[in-house]
Amino acid sequence: MNSITSINNTDLVFKYFKALEERGLGEWVDRAFPTAAVFRLIEEAAGATAEEVVERLVEVIAPNIHPEVAGEVVGHRGEGAVLVVARAVALWYLQVAEELGVVRVRRR
Repeated sequence: MNSITSINNTDLVFKYFKALEERGLGEWVDRAFPTAAVFRLIEEAAGATAEEVVERLVEVIAPNIHPEVAGEVVGHRGEGAVLVVARAVALWYLQVAEELGVVRVRRR
């Protein structure tokens, strides 16, 4: 996987998780956590760019993002907020996968 310009999205992800917990929506936190299937998808994407992998992950993650809470965390409503949070979660997944040794991200 080729590296993309990365920013630390962990803060946004945990802000989203905290907002869910504060609203009593802990089951949505569970829905956003990576599964073995997610790590397989990442592993099977060997050779793809990180950007391509992120886009594939966003498709999987977006239905599991709570729209109202995403809007609250991002500061605007609508599908755009869901996609911003889903992208942050996808980048977090890649970071976790790299730390677990599932993939090695090539740095430029």
